[in-house]
Amino acid sequence: MTLIIFDILFSFTFFSVLGWVIEVVYRSTRDGRFVNPGLLKGPYLILYGTAALILMGSISLIHGYNIFIKILYYFLITTGLELISGLNAQHFFNVRLWDYSDQRFQFKGHICLKFSVYWILLAFAFEYLLLPSYQSLINRLPSSAIVGSSTLLLALMIVDFAMAVRRKRYQGRVGGAGEMEEAFLKIAGPVLECPAVARLSQYNHHNGKTRLDHVKEVAWVSFIWGKRFSLDCRAIVRGALLHDLFFYDWLREGPRLHGFRHHNIALENARQVIALRPKEIDIIKKHMWPLTLIPPRYPESFIVCIVDTFCSLTDYMRARGKDKKI
Repeated sequence: MTLIIFDILFSFTFFSVLGWVIEVVYRSTRDGRFVNPGLLKGPYLILYGTAALILMGSISLIHGYNIFIKILYYFLITTGLELISGLNAQHFFNVRLWDYSDQRFQFKGHICLKFSVYWILLAFAFEYLLLPSYQSLINRLPSSAIVGSSTLLLALMIVDFAMAVRRKRYQGRVGGAGEMEEAFLKIAGPVLECPAVARLSQYNHHNGKTRLDHVKEVAWVSFIWGKRFSLDCRAIVRGALLHDLFFYDWLREGPRLHGFRHHNIALENARQVIALRPKEIDIIKKHMWPLTLIPPRYPESFIVCIVDTFCSLTDYMRARGKDKKI
């Protein structure tokens, strides 16, 4: 089961990188200069990785259908993903990744007939040319290469996304800050009043920041993004506040391989503090993914995982900045 998961992750990262190469070649040739496409800074486009996974899962289902059914199916998959991605990028990040406003038969600049035809042709090329070669490649690769490369690339994507969130965060605050803080405190208040959670203020966590400061920051930023995506913010806040509920200085004491074990320690401690729901359990157990191997089950867990990584990296970046000034 674990190897199947890593095969899926490897396929996602592989085709994300390949899609980036395709887009760079096309856009750079068209504009006469190097163009790095996409929202993220790294050499990957998650739209292509997502489309590849969906196509891989769908090809076997429509293998026996005639070409007209396949054309319709590929149109819905590729153009549908392009529309969703374009709308989400504009709504959540206020960024236009592409603009077809100057094309005929276009919809709000996000999709157009011309590129829909291109995507259909690319989907057929994927089915008959690229996929067989890729399957031959992955069958020859050792498991260690698949696990290592997919984990590394996925970690880079997570960090890259966290930095994109940070850029958006500092470009402008979410409106209605007073109402947001009130809604956050309504959820967080009962948890923060627990003596076990209050004890976290006694432990250093990241470069002078207490563990209580850290979990509160992760909970607040995760809450903001949970609101944006209309997720279960109660589970997000409670899970984030409890995700590091352990009582030792992990830099100097505690169990070996702290990064691989403390999520289970935090979960056991959290069970003694409040009654946990499945999403909150998953948030605490998976906040160190991919070190936990099994990925988050819920989008709420994925949000907290990304934000926790982002906040931790920010703490260390600030510390290095202070050192340089000294």
